[in-house]
Amino acid sequence: MNYIEIVISVPEEKSALSEVVVAFLAEQGFESFCEEKDKLLAYISEDNYNEEMTKMLMSAYGMDFSKNLIQQKNWNEEWEKNFEPICIDNILTIKAPFHKQQFDTTHTIIIEPKMSFGTGHHATTYMMCKLMSEFDMSESQVLDYGSGTGILSIYAAILGASNIVAIDVDEWAYENSKENTIKNKVSNITVLRGDIKNVPELKYDFIFANINLNVLLKDIPVLAQHMNKGSILFLSGFLINEVTIIAKSCKEHGLILVRKIEKDNWSACVFNKV
Repeated sequence: MNYIEIVISVPEEKSALSEVVVAFLAEQGFESFCEEKDKLLAYISEDNYNEEMTKMLMSAYGMDFSKNLIQQKNWNEEWEKNFEPICIDNILTIKAPFHKQQFDTTHTIIIEPKMSFGTGHHATTYMMCKLMSEFDMSESQVLDYGSGTGILSIYAAILGASNIVAIDVDEWAYENSKENTIKNKVSNITVLRGDIKNVPELKYDFIFANINLNVLLKDIPVLAQHMNKGSILFLSGFLINEVTIIAKSCKEHGLILVRKIEKDNWSACVFNKV
């Protein structure tokens, strides 16, 4: 599978709009993002790319962009040039196999990112990991819905979860999650390809969903059905000003907001099933 890279010029006076643009691009199917000085890089599978929609969005925000074709065989080389290790406080380091640096954090996850969303660089993944570290997941049943690279699943295993289901609709994410579980010597993660209809009919103690607003609003009712009283739902992929929308939908399905954090105009929330 080939991917399209769009390179968006982000002048300093419009830097505050980067997070908003990322949110809209994610809703259009863009899967990975990389912010550099004065520009934003976004990636989407060639089959899902809509040229007219992208032009309309960029025009609406007054931003120029260029387009490149990234062939599958060149993807690792691209990430080796752009992917830097990330440390989440003193709790977790996320780095690629080619990073030789050692970091003084409690845990380390090795990720071969390829085209899958979830390298830890984006604020939403960062916040999800930070929130997860606050909970005791010993012997728990976990669902990682929209698993991307598998970071959250792997971290749940490190935190003591006994059984984890990682599911993503994207074939590349599916293959990448399997590869990353092997790299991190994790054997209790079942990796599946599919959407909400393919989630195994089980009850989970913890559910993670870091996707985007529209998908979350559509799938929250079903996710709630997979939870027992006292189960915990972690959500991210939406902006700070969209928290009230998410919280309202969750409350309608017996999920009460108990914790929220913010980073770079994004939010991550924890809900309890009552």
